[in-house]
Amino acid sequence: MKAKYLIPLALGLGLSLQSCGDFLDTKPAAIYSEDLVWGSASNVEAFVLGKYNTVMSYYTDNLWTDRNFTTNMINCRASCPGNALGAITNNNFDIGLTSRFDIIRSCNMIIERCGADNSPLNEFDKKKYVAIGKLMRAMIYFDFARKTGKFIWVDKVLSSDAPDFNLPLTKSVEESYALILKDMREALPDLPKGEPAGALNKDFGYAFMSEILLTAAAYTNDAASLQNGKSLYQEAVDCVDAISGYSLDANFEDIFNENGAYTSPEIILGRYYDKDRTQCQNTSMINLIANVLNSNLENRGCSPLWKQPDIFECWLDYTPSQNLVDAYLVVDEADGKAKKWYETSQFLNNTRSIDQAAAFSKIEHMDNDVVYKAFELTGGDATISELMYNGRDARFDASILRDGSEFYGETIAMINHGNMTRWSGTPYGGNHFPVTNYATRKTIYTNMSPRPFYNTNTAWHQVVYRYGRALLNKAEALLRLNRVSDAVAVYNQTRTVHGKLPASTASDLATAWEEYKTERQCELFWEADYYWSLLRWGKYGNEANHGVAPSGLIPELMEPAYLMEINRDRNACFIGVIPFNNNLRTFETRQYLLPIPQSLINANSAINASDQNPGWE
Repeated sequence: MKAKYLIPLALGLGLSLQSCGDFLDTKPAAIYSEDLVWGSASNVEAFVLGKYNTVMSYYTDNLWTDRNFTTNMINCRASCPGNALGAITNNNFDIGLTSRFDIIRSCNMIIERCGADNSPLNEFDKKKYVAIGKLMRAMIYFDFARKTGKFIWVDKVLSSDAPDFNLPLTKSVEESYALILKDMREALPDLPKGEPAGALNKDFGYAFMSEILLTAAAYTNDAASLQNGKSLYQEAVDCVDAISGYSLDANFEDIFNENGAYTSPEIILGRYYDKDRTQCQNTSMINLIANVLNSNLENRGCSPLWKQPDIFECWLDYTPSQNLVDAYLVVDEADGKAKKWYETSQFLNNTRSIDQAAAFSKIEHMDNDVVYKAFELTGGDATISELMYNGRDARFDASILRDGSEFYGETIAMINHGNMTRWSGTPYGGNHFPVTNYATRKTIYTNMSPRPFYNTNTAWHQVVYRYGRALLNKAEALLRLNRVSDAVAVYNQTRTVHGKLPASTASDLATAWEEYKTERQCELFWEADYYWSLLRWGKYGNEANHGVAPSGLIPELMEPAYLMEINRDRNACFIGVIPFNNNLRTFETRQYLLPIPQSLINANSAINASDQNPGWE
């Protein structure tokens, strides 16, 4: 079992160090003496640990990309987000370019004060904390770089007598990544190994570096100026190969719940919350579990009722789409190959396609439903639900609740007027139920007692980075190096261990890219990855993006979002377009970089209109 990283009481010393006055924070608040913070090794440790949560939040709280840009998760209580409809402007979108100077200043203080001659640290800890400071600074700036490409680089503690606090943006995306990669390359040799759970460490540094390298290469065409004697893609491969002591967890679901929080061999870095100080409402679980009480089900004519009448009473806001569900492959019972569910022999031999009129005659529907695909049974003993869901990629049932799932001792019915469906209330009217007829299982703890409820105390953890993600980074780098067989061998690891699917035998680049993209979508659902991966793949273009030229349109960000509707007899179903503008999703090539906020341009004399990203002028 991994040890918890228990933050010392002295941590409070580091939480309010910065004040906010000038455009950039340049001095500590006069609450206590800096000498107190930097005067002892224990206080230095407390100060550094106090910054972990802030920096990690840029990677755990980035789930907004899944909700606001992709079809992976659908808003149940409002129309399609404006971000997915092309409503972003340089006046209404700010990703924090002006709000992180306090944490950047803290990183710079760690680097300067821990490395100083008068530091209370021994030589080993000096190097360790300087490296951690550079890693955290790189984490902050990489989040900026993947969003806006350019940022205001501050690599020293600014003093209050500086002549001008207004600093310019980096000149280019290439310059931005040069600075980030320099920090990472300098930090990696001195990052600590074998740290307690929740602490920044060398293996996380290598894993994180591999993703920086992929993104930097995608946005700069593997620029020679960024290389350290080799292609950025080869450096990414080498980084993943340098990770040691971690392996894939055979039980995928447990990585994200109470069973594997401290024992999973796969978690490289996590963010942990103590049960005594955490309630369900303090976690994302509260927004992933439906509110479907028996009293409401009875009023809506939904069934079967729950054995425990009030078992599910949370604040569900987002649910998985049929688009995502389609990515989880099914093993064909005839030839043993993994295929899309609607391409397997067991489905094709026992169903037929029907049109909208036929579907509506067999399946209860809502007034604004538009059918994309529909099917009915023609024979066999299996229900249409069993034909769709049995034999799936094992990550499917570990990640998503569907018709027939068992959850908290209850059987989920996601059919016409089932007990956890869009029929449980008025869609988009403020109710907390799944409009797609799916719900999330991944990251949900299964031991909340007496039930999942807003004030139920629960431990919880978020996976910041794990070995499976690092392996997929390696596979992607190998694909970019045109080493197809090597790449397939790597992504086969997550495919077979986590997905329990037969190994791929792909031998050409196009097939390998198609499989890899599916693999990454299923493996990293709800881990703040899919949007950023789609952008990288779009930058690569060609086989990585449906044959589209590099930096072209991205089809996955332009397709409608879909739901699944199954009739009560489970002998027919249709895939429908989710209403409320979910058929109007769009993507423009300027969105590869988001806009520099106009407010920043207006407020900073060192920045002008010519610094704006292309297309956002």
